[in-house]
Amino acid sequence: MKKYLNIILIIVFSALIVASVIIIVQARTEEPLVIEPETPDPIIVEIIVPPTSGMVVVDTPDQTEPGPPAGFPDPEENWIQLPDSPNIALGKTVTSGDEHQEVYEASNVLDGDLTSYWESRGVPATITIDLEGTYNIQTVAVRLNPAPIWEPRNQTFEVRVSTDGTNFTVVSPLQRHDFDPDSGNIVRIDFDAISARYVQMEFTEKSSGRSAGAQASEIEIFE
Repeated sequence: MKKYLNIILIIVFSALIVASVIIIVQARTEEPLVIEPETPDPIIVEIIVPPTSGMVVVDTPDQTEPGPPAGFPDPEENWIQLPDSPNIALGKTVTSGDEHQEVYEASNVLDGDLTSYWESRGVPATITIDLEGTYNIQTVAVRLNPAPIWEPRNQTFEVRVSTDGTNFTVVSPLQRHDFDPDSGNIVRIDFDAISARYVQMEFTEKSSGRSAGAQASEIEIFE
């Protein structure tokens, strides 16, 4: 009887060993269990677009050089108009009886550049243009830089002409003239045509508080 009991125990232990081996082999051959993380819910952001009511969208115009884009008003349309004839003073000779401020010499009034200008050290100040020939002139224009930074101002001056540079005739008596960038910062003076080679201007007052001297970017003369 004891003999049979030992045999049974051996068989049971053997079966347990075989079962354990089978379980281990299966565990090694099966794919490992992978636990994937949960995908979070997407975050929804609400973008509020402001209403376009009352807004005007303007396309960027094609431009190859500086200037007002097409469709925009041209400020020169409001400028004081000057004669279509040539400016006979351009590039001629000019002298000033007064010292000028720094680099603002008298020759600047005949260089055709509105960004350069003559400025005397004070008033009264006289400037004389030699046309290098005799012309029948009837218009003189005094111009300042038309940029808005040159705020409105006034200057008081007289215009005289001469054929010999010694004896002068007054064609525009001493009076105040207003300069305004909205109209091009131009003062146009017309008078009866008169033969002249020299045009002389005497400035006696100027309103702008930034400097005490007379100023002119260009002085233009027309027949």
